[in-house]
Amino acid sequence: MDPLLRKPGWPSGRVPVEVFCLIVEYLPKRATLETLRLVNREFYTKLQYQFFQHLVINVGLMFDTSPDGPTADDITEYIMKSNLLNHAAPFVCRIGLALEMTEQEIASPEIDEEDEIEIREWGVYRWPVVPGSRRSESRLEKITNSLERSKGIYHVLSMVKQIHEFALSCDGGLGYLQGPDLSLFQPPGPQPIFGEPNQIRAVADNSLPSLQVSFKRPYKLETIEKRLAAKGLPDNVISDTMKRLLETEGISMKEFTHEDRTRAPLPVSRYGEEKVTRSPSSPSDYRLLPDQLTETQARFIFQHVTAQQALVQCFIFTVIDHGKSYKSLTKLNIARLSSFHVHLLCRDDFWSKENLPKLREVSLGIVPDWRSVTMKDSYTIETRQVYPTDALPKVFKLLNDHIGRQERIQRLHFEWLCGGELAPGCLQRNNYVLPAPFLKKHRLVIFSGKENLLILPYVTHLSLKNCWFAPNVFYRIIRTMAKKHALESLELETVSLTGPPLPKGAKDRDVDYVPWTRSLSAPQGIDLPGLIKDPLTLSWSHVIDMLTPGPTIKQRVFSEKFPTEPQLHIEKRLKLRKLVFKSCGYVVLPDSRFVSNRRFSKLAYPVELRKGVRMITKEHNANRQKLVRFMQVNTDRHLGRINDLIDPREEHSMRIVFGLRTGWPDAYGITHFRASVRDGIPCPGHGRFSGTIDADSFMDIVPDGEPQAYKFSMSAYNLDYQDDDEKDLEGMMRQFELEMEYKLP
Repeated sequence: MDPLLRKPGWPSGRVPVEVFCLIVEYLPKRATLETLRLVNREFYTKLQYQFFQHLVINVGLMFDTSPDGPTADDITEYIMKSNLLNHAAPFVCRIGLALEMTEQEIASPEIDEEDEIEIREWGVYRWPVVPGSRRSESRLEKITNSLERSKGIYHVLSMVKQIHEFALSCDGGLGYLQGPDLSLFQPPGPQPIFGEPNQIRAVADNSLPSLQVSFKRPYKLETIEKRLAAKGLPDNVISDTMKRLLETEGISMKEFTHEDRTRAPLPVSRYGEEKVTRSPSSPSDYRLLPDQLTETQARFIFQHVTAQQALVQCFIFTVIDHGKSYKSLTKLNIARLSSFHVHLLCRDDFWSKENLPKLREVSLGIVPDWRSVTMKDSYTIETRQVYPTDALPKVFKLLNDHIGRQERIQRLHFEWLCGGELAPGCLQRNNYVLPAPFLKKHRLVIFSGKENLLILPYVTHLSLKNCWFAPNVFYRIIRTMAKKHALESLELETVSLTGPPLPKGAKDRDVDYVPWTRSLSAPQGIDLPGLIKDPLTLSWSHVIDMLTPGPTIKQRVFSEKFPTEPQLHIEKRLKLRKLVFKSCGYVVLPDSRFVSNRRFSKLAYPVELRKGVRMITKEHNANRQKLVRFMQVNTDRHLGRINDLIDPREEHSMRIVFGLRTGWPDAYGITHFRASVRDGIPCPGHGRFSGTIDADSFMDIVPDGEPQAYKFSMSAYNLDYQDDDEKDLEGMMRQFELEMEYKLP
């Protein structure tokens, strides 16, 4: 047929499926894929696999329960009743369950009031309601009850037996809240369960819903207007009805809309039941003040946490009951989980080989709690501060007693979802970094005795993100896992070390330390003889030197000192073959009694950067002062702060010997850099190094001479120092509390 005579339109059936798959790879987000499927029937049919292979079911408040919407308490029950999954189930490879709460929801919570409005001819009244006496349940209560029944989730998961990955994302309210401290480059709310984490916009988006906006009407007025509208009152009558209500109660509008805000007291472990707080901040138009929640906001968080607990339990029971049927399931992904719920995962029947026989990989993203919310009685909700590092024993127990004992689990990823280099906001970024949960006595951060360490004997690939170690602890854990057990690959992203440990009676080796000053105008790639020295004790370069499968700094220094001698032969006998670093460096601790910060205190930015650093720091200090009175603070002595600098000599040694380079261009790119600068970090990644050390990239040449072990004695750090830790602890904690303006007894 003459091509000119063909009717214009899509060439049906002529484009192979592979072309559609290539198109999908260039789509920026899932919403674009949804639109593409609407082009015609062929697009709809051939994109089914790409559209359904990653399925996330959000059982939260986004589900439409209006009179015109679905008749079900949560979306899983709706899927069960409507058979929506029958067609899509064969395409699903990864499935996730999510129940997350945005900060916009906390700011303006949709929650049942504790009174009923009665409109009569002689007046408008509010009558108190006894909790639990309502005939109808709130949205969160309906979701909770539906999840406890488990019918909907059981139905969904029984239809996707061919999945390779099962994910859970369940968080909101108990962790660190950003409130008005927003970043226009990073989207608000949780990161995607499947896909690229730490998503950054290339351009600041001023249209994002902001918690800094000033609302036209107070929250309580908005709420009661909605309640009156729900009773069928037209808009022109609601205003008059409000006036009648105020006249009946004899109060002003200002009194009616006022909401009490209280700061969360210090943890019970400090002063018992006595409520020690900071002074309240001045009034603000911001609805969400993270350190001063209203009673309604606290009640909403409590209800949401109850619903989260129901989802986690449903998730666990589903795996226990149906795990055997998942023949292809190889990965369990706990994408986001409040540390409040971690204990629920500590079940032998959940992790047993009989339930998930093919499980090989586990990923844990834990949100450490900053507050607790408890119901004292039917009418009273109480909030308390929580030390974020109190989450460590919970995660340690999960890893040590359950995950670490499963021979089939060979790949493990862990990260804290709080603070650090990638956290948005000028007050959170680079702050609040938690220790890795590898210590049984988590407050004894330099105690590297084997009885205090978490060793994972069956893990061959370990991935860690956004945490810190004392260097002796990190070295002994990794060396033990690589020498006596199975560790072959280590991947570290934004992982930091402290300064060298200072055990009792030990001399600070850094007393005479002076950082190397070097002009940055010199060519960076030039290897200048004599500049590489033996690494400082328990620095990053020292630890990597003792672990690397490739050439070492020690060998390099020996060859420069004795150029005519045979090459130094070091034998480590470690199984570790690959180390990957992404923006790693150092961290500074508030409690420096047992860790030396001397190496960092003398470091400075290069001369050519100092003017810009001062300008950016000054500009953002003013913004921080405006927000700090609204934000959460914590006296946890082990919340680390990222150190932006590194000794130039150490940077030089690691670049020449290990191929590791500082800076973010290779690690994250310009978008992350721009977002970090916007949050007040003058030179993001300046003192952080990245790169890969792979044994396969080195020639396997056996040097002459007898092999020598890389000796380093750990005996000084293997002693329990509990008594020494408690000796001056009270005075130090009171000093922290005074600095943060707590009204101490």
